[in-house]
Amino acid sequence: MSVPSLQQSVPFDKRFAEANKILNKYPDRIPVICERAANSTLPEIERKKFLVPSTMQCYEFKYIILNNIQHAQEGNHASDQVIYLLANNKATKTGAPMSELYEAYKAEDGFLYMTYTAENTLGQA
Repeated sequence: MSVPSLQQSVPFDKRFAEANKILNKYPDRIPVICERAANSTLPEIERKKFLVPSTMQCYEFKYIILNNIQHAQEGNHASDQVIYLLANNKATKTGAPMSELYEAYKAEDGFLYMTYTAENTLGQA
């Protein structure tokens, strides 16, 4: 059973107001909502909303998400899987600052929506 995303389950006006409040209070931070991709076999992470420094690199944010995934799996991350972060269903550059991703992919409500997924490596099925 698929869990509806925050973007689907929370009305636009409420999301827009929340993002504006955050951006006004913390102008050097980016509001990010990161959820599991629909086709991913990874577990749902408990925390989905993040307030990240605009200077943070994408790989640093990916590490935060990986830690949340490992916590959800009780530390049992399969080493044969590579974790990917997507914005608008496009792979992100790991060396890009979050501010660059925000400018390129932010939603009309002011949040940057990202998803995480995994792929087996070494040709494993």
